[in-house]
Amino acid sequence: MTTIAIVGTGLMGTSLALAIKDSNLQVDVVGTDYDSSARSGAQKTGAFKKVESRLSNAIRGADVVVFATPVMSMREMMEATAGDFEEGCVVTDIGSSKRVVLQWAEEVLPKTVSFVGGHPMAGREKSGPQNADGTMFKGRPYCIIPSTTAEKSAVSSVTTLAESIGAKPFFIGVEEHDSFVAAASHLPFMMSVALMGCTSKSTNWDDIGPLASTGFGDLTRLASGDPIMHRDICMTNREPIVAWMDAYIRELYDLRNLLATEEEPDPESVHQVFVDAMEARDRWQAGIFSTMDKINGPSSDIPSFAESMAEMFIGRRGMEAQKKMMGGLKNDVLKKD
Repeated sequence: MTTIAIVGTGLMGTSLALAIKDSNLQVDVVGTDYDSSARSGAQKTGAFKKVESRLSNAIRGADVVVFATPVMSMREMMEATAGDFEEGCVVTDIGSSKRVVLQWAEEVLPKTVSFVGGHPMAGREKSGPQNADGTMFKGRPYCIIPSTTAEKSAVSSVTTLAESIGAKPFFIGVEEHDSFVAAASHLPFMMSVALMGCTSKSTNWDDIGPLASTGFGDLTRLASGDPIMHRDICMTNREPIVAWMDAYIRELYDLRNLLATEEEPDPESVHQVFVDAMEARDRWQAGIFSTMDKINGPSSDIPSFAESMAEMFIGRRGMEAQKKMMGGLKNDVLKKD
């Protein structure tokens, strides 16, 4: 049976394991984490066949390895396990920054494995395996960014994994990913942190706090996120984040200037700002945006679930997945297996 090893059994790693358990994938899922409390919590969820205390024990024999650790620890994890990967292993991750992770994979991982970057656009502000939720991926985009040396069968395997947990494969370039995610994911939590800081540092916070209601709670929710995750995102994707923060500051400053006039602001101009924002959000919520056609499942040349699983087995036996895909040998191989 195919084995998937998940390195990191926190919120995301355990949620992924739960989602796989509830999917149509007939696989064994093994977890590992340096934190004994995370291992214990993950084991209690029933998401894993077993949770290893030693990283190498989880990696050896795995057909697919998923790094679900904070981004800054991934290089160290890759270096520590470089000699443990099976030949033909598919290696992926679920980190929020992709350029540095793909660079580390190219520098550190053995040439006998294929690395395919991954990033499900899902999460929770609460961390830890006790807050894991296997349904969080359903209907969400799952960014797939293959390395330049990744086998087609490896891309197929990660695509299958994304589909099996109810996510929508979203194929995107590494630079676009890091910029777009900085806008849609990283900028919001920086805004949340800034709002929390701006208000809580006020000398009047003891009076402001009791007045803060749902709107304030909604906008500051992301400030409750995992500080380590947010730190690592900032450290590994700082240039796109800074660029989008600058754009946001300019937008905010335009609104500030609209109100900070010597004369009373023009009511129609102020009103139009809110109309434009409301209509833009309505269009977004309705799915009206030009890149929606990218979120439409795998492309026609990505193999099906059965084909993908067969490729992983055949790869482990030293056969070339490309030959099988191009030579029409899939049915014969599946019959033999």
